[in-house]
Amino acid sequence: MGDKETRIPQQKRSIEKKQKIKNAAVKLMSSKGYFSTSSNEIAKEAGVSIGTFYSYFKDKKTLYTELVEDVYVTVTGPLKDLEIPEDMPLEEVVRAYITMVFKGHEVESDFQREIASLSEQSDEFRQIEMDCKGDVIKMFAGMLEPYSAYLKVKDLNTASYLILTSTEAVVHDVVFHRKKKNKKAVIDELTAMICNYLF
Repeated sequence: MGDKETRIPQQKRSIEKKQKIKNAAVKLMSSKGYFSTSSNEIAKEAGVSIGTFYSYFKDKKTLYTELVEDVYVTVTGPLKDLEIPEDMPLEEVVRAYITMVFKGHEVESDFQREIASLSEQSDEFRQIEMDCKGDVIKMFAGMLEPYSAYLKVKDLNTASYLILTSTEAVVHDVVFHRKKKNKKAVIDELTAMICNYLF
């Protein structure tokens, strides 16, 4: 089945069927984990045949990769739409970025916790996430670019990588592990920490 070419749905009914499969996969992988969820279970949960599953996805990993891409589209969507006025202080840009990373991780947070867990277990799964994360790193580097004359950091891409990684570590701790933290206080202090690093 893996060699058969998968189809790209065009009609509304096909698009909805593919989305049902994706929704079922997110639900099952969130509760049972990736490795404990089979393609057959996903098909059954979605109310489709296993043949239909394979008509849209080459295998479970292909489906998972698309789900990770979907998550990153959701997380980065608000960042892409963020309009930064020329006179906006960098501190507010950093705060807006951190706030959006928090909001993005609150969507399908159980599934995102599984993504983070798989990333730590295997280079192969880490690469799937890093392919998506690269866009977020570039995006934030672009947000820092207009302020480059005032920054002590020289390599914006590396700085953006460090900031995203630090921010995600905090967000994962608060959101995934449901720590009873004052989110506003966490955002304020993280903003201050990052600004101290940048300036």
